[in-house]
Amino acid sequence: MRNRDLVYVSNAPFTELQKVLSVFSTVAAPVAGAASIYSAAR
Repeated sequence: MRNRDLVYVSNAPFTELQKVLSVFSTVAAPVAGAASIYSAAR
């Protein structure tokens, strides 16, 4: 890229789904980790 180049950015429908799944996995991973630690401690 050089100065004054144009960059075209587009949102594909799959990208929106990927964002949702990314947020879900960010929330679910610590919960799953805590559940496995809890079950191992029992």
